[in-house]
Amino acid sequence: MDSYFKRVVFGLLCLLLHLVSFSQEIKGFVRGIELSGGIPFATLYAIDQGVGCVCDSLGYFEFKTVLPDRVKLRVSAAQFETKLVEVKSSDFIDGLITISLQEHHLDLDEVVVSNNQMESQKHNSFHIETRKLEDLNTFPSNSAAEMLSNIPGVYNSSTGIGISKPVIRGSQGIRIVTLVNGLRIENQQWGGDHGMGITELGIGSVEVIKGPSSLLYGADALGGVVYFVDEPYVPLGQSQVNIRSGFESATLGLRSSATYKFAAKKFRINVGGLYSDHADYRLPDGKFAQNSRFQDQAFKASVGTNRKNWAMHIRYTFSHTRAGIPGHSHDSLPVPSEFQVAQQNRNAIIPAQVFHNHYLSIENKFFFKRHEFFFLGGQTFNRLTEYEEKVTIPGILTDLHNSLYQFRHKVYVNEWLTLVSGYQGMVQLNNNSQIAEERLLPDALTLDNGMYSIAYLAFNKWDLQAGVRYDVRKVESLEEFKGSQPLTRWYQGLNYSAGAVWNEKNQTIRANISSGYRAPHLSELLAKGYHHGALRYEIGDQELRSERATQLDLTYEFDGEHFQLMINPFGSLLEDYIFLDPMDSIIEGLPAFRYRQLSRGYSYGADIGLHYHPHFAHRLHAELSYSYVDIRGEELNVSMIPPGRITGLIKYDIGMVSNFSIERVVAQYTYFLAQDRVAAFETPTGAYGLLNVGLEMKWAFRKNHEVTLKTGVRNALNTSYIDHLSRLKNIQLPFPGRNIYLSISYQINYKSKSRSL
Repeated sequence: MDSYFKRVVFGLLCLLLHLVSFSQEIKGFVRGIELSGGIPFATLYAIDQGVGCVCDSLGYFEFKTVLPDRVKLRVSAAQFETKLVEVKSSDFIDGLITISLQEHHLDLDEVVVSNNQMESQKHNSFHIETRKLEDLNTFPSNSAAEMLSNIPGVYNSSTGIGISKPVIRGSQGIRIVTLVNGLRIENQQWGGDHGMGITELGIGSVEVIKGPSSLLYGADALGGVVYFVDEPYVPLGQSQVNIRSGFESATLGLRSSATYKFAAKKFRINVGGLYSDHADYRLPDGKFAQNSRFQDQAFKASVGTNRKNWAMHIRYTFSHTRAGIPGHSHDSLPVPSEFQVAQQNRNAIIPAQVFHNHYLSIENKFFFKRHEFFFLGGQTFNRLTEYEEKVTIPGILTDLHNSLYQFRHKVYVNEWLTLVSGYQGMVQLNNNSQIAEERLLPDALTLDNGMYSIAYLAFNKWDLQAGVRYDVRKVESLEEFKGSQPLTRWYQGLNYSAGAVWNEKNQTIRANISSGYRAPHLSELLAKGYHHGALRYEIGDQELRSERATQLDLTYEFDGEHFQLMINPFGSLLEDYIFLDPMDSIIEGLPAFRYRQLSRGYSYGADIGLHYHPHFAHRLHAELSYSYVDIRGEELNVSMIPPGRITGLIKYDIGMVSNFSIERVVAQYTYFLAQDRVAAFETPTGAYGLLNVGLEMKWAFRKNHEVTLKTGVRNALNTSYIDHLSRLKNIQLPFPGRNIYLSISYQINYKSKSRSL
């Protein structure tokens, strides 16, 4: 028996050594299809391993580290398309590989990370909006949610400018799942007044999936997904220091950050810190929004390493936010003038919210010849403290602990079929402090587990995808709460997604149908009382059922050398849709809302975008987008639906002509259509337009030293407006008036002395 056991173990070890023995050092040549020579200084990045390199002046490159037998490289260069290349050992000729790029003036076909398949945009069966954070921050924003509102179909719901969250096709809060590098972020997002808890520090890009996405992300992804991706590590053997500082006039706000990046042969690190301080914002009439001040601090570190067929990334983020709550009142008929003051102040006063967030994730990837394994374990912690009437005793103090785990297996069955299966889960515990005066939620435990399987099929001009998923959620309150006995609820959901994409030269057509479900949150089941942060009195319903949605999403894209067009209509069937219904009453000085359900409703709309880059003016870019969404119920209308929006942007890239130059001039005009499709007791919003203008300059005063200066004006026409989704609409508090900004960035790139780590 012992001899048999030894033989089995020896055989398994031999098999394992055979599997892991496939590895390679990649080197080769990047050329242009229409060029005779190479592309100098093109960049290559192995996404899974977090390893990058840069071509030399002749277009040759070499990864000075061992990579798996099969690796996906993102290859990019100025004035050329960004290309995703899958490199295998069989592709080498004389030890080298040649990669060809097509010259292209409009390169918007980004590589998508959030779909588990890591493909270029054109091969996805459902449309994913992918944006670099630098592009979204053309006009510097105060929050990640505000930046996201530059994406068609994405809006911003806010309490002032210090507290905001994204709205995707009319859905927000717990209908939107937010992830950072695959780690699901839980931060009391059920509250209308709670921000995203995400700092832009160290974030390189963001991907937005619109509509039901439960197949990949489970329960709650009913309205969409926001997936943040960290900045890549610097190329091997290099280091980078970036120091940035910004100022804006509306809040007399200061925002500063510093990052350091280093990459050696087997070890890479990104680390950074951020601090910001903003006073009350200035209104268009010259007064100030009382207690709209806020402060942010953040620290972030990422460490990556790889050994042959294994890669590991450890990431940690800490953020602290203190935000004043403007519009706080106990009066049944608040007077708007009470919240508009003549003097600006930044000193901390009450009422206010304080958030502490800790996010930790450990990610391991194993690569074999035809198999890939992915493991992610994470822990998030969110502490929400609200000071309402007293500085010494918090009105609310609650801790949210969330333990997350993921497993994913990908197998390349053959050249045209890939199967992905996975398991996801979380254990979430909500604890209230005994010293707090009030509780918005009881102590509670939530268990979530789901399994899924997806097939990806590619042949000729077609890419097909189909999958199924099953989820189970347990919600348990651990104590009596406001007269309600402890409750336990079980919810389950079976979801699917199927889609196809067809590519022909410069045209792409997509069709996708997907389903999703969301279990009721404890805040909807047990709400009974005032919520001053959200400026309303909420009443829950313990009989609420799970929401369900089924969406048909169509996309047509035309990608020409000088012109791009995207048309994305959609329609969703909503069942048991949960929403806050305004009541014609005032309770404890606040407008009353109750949670209700539509047995059946419909969501429909479209996002349209175009980008024109004329041949006769290669430095000019013109962009135009239009977004529209509506949600209708068979019984009644739904509240807080965003209005139609038209955004136009003109950018003129002047380019570097010497050590100091004006890089670009940009102007953006956004027109919000009137919103009169409102629920009972909800007030309509009139139309308005906003103009932003900006200027960017660069100064390369030494080799590898670069200073970037951005300046401009947001709301240049000093328009007085109130967003339809603003939670300060009931006190008629406008958004900031004319806001002049200035941002300075100093970056140093240099080669590291040690490359052997």
